[in-house]
Amino acid sequence: MSTKHCLLLFFAYAICVACTQPCRIVWTEGVTDPDTGRAAHTLEIQNPPAGTDWTVWFSQFRTPVTMEEGAPGSIEHISGTLYRVVPGTDTQGAAMVLNYQARPLVNQCRAPEGFFLQRKGGKAVPVEAEYRFLPTEPVPGFTYTKVGTGVYDIIPRLKEVKALPGETDPTAEPSVSLTGGQRPGWYRITLADGAVRIEAADEDGACYARTTLERIRRNAQGAAVPAAVVSDWPDLPWRGLMLDVSRNFTKKADLLRLIDLMAAYKANFLHLHFGDDEGWRIEIDALPELTSYGAFRCLPVLNEDGTISEPDGLQPTYCVAAKPGDDSPGNGYYSHADFVEILRYAWERRIRVIPEFDTPGHSRAAVKSMEVRAQRTGDASCLLSEPEDRSEYESVQDYTDNVMNVALPSTYTFFETVFDGLIALYAEAGVPLEAIHIGGDEVPEGSWTGSPACRALLEANGKKDIGWLQDYFLNRLMDIAEARGVKLGGWQDVCQNVEPATLGRLKRNLALTNLWTVSHGRDVLPYEFANAGIPVIISSAPNCYMDFAYNYGKTERGHSWGGFVDERRSFSVQPYDMYRSVRWDDYGQPVDLTHAGEGKPTLQPAARSQIIGIEGHLWAETLRCFDHVTYYFFPKSLGLFERGWNATPDWAGTTAPDDPAFTADFDRFFSIITDHEYPYYEDLGISYHRH
Repeated sequence: MSTKHCLLLFFAYAICVACTQPCRIVWTEGVTDPDTGRAAHTLEIQNPPAGTDWTVWFSQFRTPVTMEEGAPGSIEHISGTLYRVVPGTDTQGAAMVLNYQARPLVNQCRAPEGFFLQRKGGKAVPVEAEYRFLPTEPVPGFTYTKVGTGVYDIIPRLKEVKALPGETDPTAEPSVSLTGGQRPGWYRITLADGAVRIEAADEDGACYARTTLERIRRNAQGAAVPAAVVSDWPDLPWRGLMLDVSRNFTKKADLLRLIDLMAAYKANFLHLHFGDDEGWRIEIDALPELTSYGAFRCLPVLNEDGTISEPDGLQPTYCVAAKPGDDSPGNGYYSHADFVEILRYAWERRIRVIPEFDTPGHSRAAVKSMEVRAQRTGDASCLLSEPEDRSEYESVQDYTDNVMNVALPSTYTFFETVFDGLIALYAEAGVPLEAIHIGGDEVPEGSWTGSPACRALLEANGKKDIGWLQDYFLNRLMDIAEARGVKLGGWQDVCQNVEPATLGRLKRNLALTNLWTVSHGRDVLPYEFANAGIPVIISSAPNCYMDFAYNYGKTERGHSWGGFVDERRSFSVQPYDMYRSVRWDDYGQPVDLTHAGEGKPTLQPAARSQIIGIEGHLWAETLRCFDHVTYYFFPKSLGLFERGWNATPDWAGTTAPDDPAFTADFDRFFSIITDHEYPYYEDLGISYHRH
């Protein structure tokens, strides 16, 4: 064989080998241009298919993309966080390099992810990705002085520990008596003479006493403890966590583990955000499509006209699942039996579960599921959308089709069906249903403006302002709730910009409102609401948003749109003095609190009872596994548990961030974490943030 023939065979073999190599992504973080504030990133597709009849799907937090001139392809935003690469030229298997400008990468967890390659008419296959990030610098944390801790140092801190002579064995089986006559949740433990006696005002108090006793035993590690009488009670009746299971799902077994962790700190409310744009996670027997369709994500079908269809599940977002069966945090739901088990498990630990499905915005999963139900069964009785609606809007999360049509009678049939389904689940579990949370936040401007049904409803009621539809919607929901004896919950938006009659009725129907937005002059809202007689759960983003990164380090996971929340920031929240709840800024610089609250409404003494609790919120956009859930919550949430139990610390009213009273209190608090909680998390084998 000639040398020429050998070379031809070699090159042919090399080309075939190259063609069989799997497609691979290399994403490179670009340097930020100080003049434009934009960064030049690179997405390289190695070993792409020949031709141009393919695409690479991926997920990316929304960022406007500008392609380099002459790029061999483009990056197209679909909606939400779903993007795709559209090849413009055939590279014949050679690497396709896409240079583009976009926002700088806030932190590494916000890089593009979930890459899938799909040829036209073919199945999607996952694509491995390599990341090349810019060098990062370590970020210093807060400082504290380690102090000694004892067996009675637990979180939340005990109100009173009265020493008795001698030592005693804390492992004795306690006697328990319910005495009544004290504030809710009160208990007293007497540890003396080798015996343990518990007195409690109610079942909650007895549960908290057992939890305290277990923590004392754990701290003692088998040794005797100083004899003492412990007297304790919670200051706020609502001490909870909210977990978003819609955007990314937390499996039942992991949720039960979270409930155990909450119970260890005497938390008593778990707020489950199970319905949003990206998923519906609780089975409602009468509406199976909510979970058979709305609990799963898969890559959409590209239509010839450039639009997409979602016949088998919702489009991917925040992570990419190619089909409903994928083991992805985007897929999953709690079955009827699962949820009954969750309710009972939580109640055994005196934790009440609050179900939430966000409405009328943030409702894409429900809207699409009911469209599928109508198409598959011909039953449009629970339809949430109007085919003739030509409203144009874009939500905060970049959806143009996520708002319920509040003028349709079928919308309220849907609510009646879901309410009845939830009530039945709680009744079967034999646990109290404290409230159904209806969300009510962030309805995008432009909603309902192109709806014939909404226009007809306005005309029939002599109204011209599209904003009146919010009043109509809320009053219809209150009709449904009142007929069933159920209280409602909502985000702060439900009480804003409504007519006085609607607000008066809301005050009678709301069990809670979550006050989360406290920036840009809205820090007055918690006390305006409370003074007006509206029950308030302190949910302020700068203190209570557990999905915010612990610090500004680029390797630290989490959001930063409202700042950073670490253990010191959560500990600093003051339900009765919110204006002094941020003592250091996001970069560790002290905040002058001398004039905090000047010219702003104060909490009236008669309204203190309207501050009913405090809640930590974990939104799931950056969650990919249960390790992320526990890392965000622990130990960051402990500051909130502390403040919910002991709402008025000794340093309340101080204006210096490092006032000696605050410093001493925080030093002891964080020493308890390092001495007792870190080992606890290690024993449990959970992921957590270590300072």
